[in-house]
Amino acid sequence: MKKMFLFTILIFFTGHFLMAQPACLNDAIYALTSLREVPKAKNYLDKCFPGNESSPDAWLVRGNVFIQYYEYELERKNKDSRYVIKVPDALIIANESFYKALELKPDIKASRGLFDPKEGQLLTAAPISDLAHDAMKNENYAEAIRLLNLVVRSYKADTRGYALSLAYAYLDLADCYYFIGDATNQKKILLDAAKLNVALPDIYLNLYDLYIQEKDTLKCGEILVQARKILPDSLTTNIKIYELDYFSMIGDTAKLKNAAIKMFEDFKENPAVISIITNHLINIKEYILAENMLNEGLRLSPDDVKLLQQMAYRFNCEALDFIQIKDEKLKEKPKKYTDAEKALNKANDIFEVASVWAEKAYIINPNDRDNNIMYSRILVRLNKEVPQELQEKVDSYFKQH
Repeated sequence: MKKMFLFTILIFFTGHFLMAQPACLNDAIYALTSLREVPKAKNYLDKCFPGNESSPDAWLVRGNVFIQYYEYELERKNKDSRYVIKVPDALIIANESFYKALELKPDIKASRGLFDPKEGQLLTAAPISDLAHDAMKNENYAEAIRLLNLVVRSYKADTRGYALSLAYAYLDLADCYYFIGDATNQKKILLDAAKLNVALPDIYLNLYDLYIQEKDTLKCGEILVQARKILPDSLTTNIKIYELDYFSMIGDTAKLKNAAIKMFEDFKENPAVISIITNHLINIKEYILAENMLNEGLRLSPDDVKLLQQMAYRFNCEALDFIQIKDEKLKEKPKKYTDAEKALNKANDIFEVASVWAEKAYIINPNDRDNNIMYSRILVRLNKEVPQELQEKVDSYFKQH
């Protein structure tokens, strides 16, 4: 949700200013803080700033003038839609001016009634982030990256106090690099975000995805361990799902089964999560355990398509196991035709059960690609006619384009 940028300006009566700075800056400060006449302060500054670019005080006053001029123009625009913003980059100018003041003089102190450089950077960070979001929506990623780098730099002025805000900025910046195909900078930014150790799951999930692409199973495990240490249990749902993927990837079926059972206890009323859990259990041939979980889910949501599909998948996979047994018996010497026939009959019995569940899912959602392919193949296995509409859908999936 876009935030309104409202500055609360603390105005103090001031009878003196920094005497070392150019006298014309005192005029700008007086107009800004005592007279509260922002346009007049800007006019003074416009005349005074050229030639004083080496003065940290000049940059500090410039930041204060433009931060208030930005607010001044917004108020004018809100009151009169015909008003044309004269300095659309006022916010950026303010931010960069505050940074420059601090760069020139790290221990600079603001005059009474002015924001110091750190305050100024932090105040401008959120609205600049909003501008970056607008750029991202318009797919202007180069501009978004430019703005988000300003945001990141600003929040670094107080990393400890603004760690979460900085992490969100890093995530946005990483997304921009992802959209322009720059995986190197995307990873670098996510690693910077991970160093903050904040409770933001997407940091660790996105890094895990990158490590998966790199086939770095060690880093995959490490990032999940880090996430588990940092995130409260209320934010670990997707981390737990990724852990199932991780245990499956490294072939640790014992840990996968234990994690699945624990996760089911926490999400036994969430069909989407049950579907994910049981899919992993089916893939390690824990058919009965998966079936029991699916029955629990279907008891609460009898028409949930994903659960129906998983139940069909559960029986389809077990039936295919018996098909494999049949094939192995026929490869043996001498061939064991009787054992092969028993295995085939068992497979067909299970395929019959699978077809019932696949049909239920198909009736509710006839456009699910995976279910349609599985359902049609089950029917072929059973030497049953595949409905024309279903066959046309399946054929369309494999057409060459």
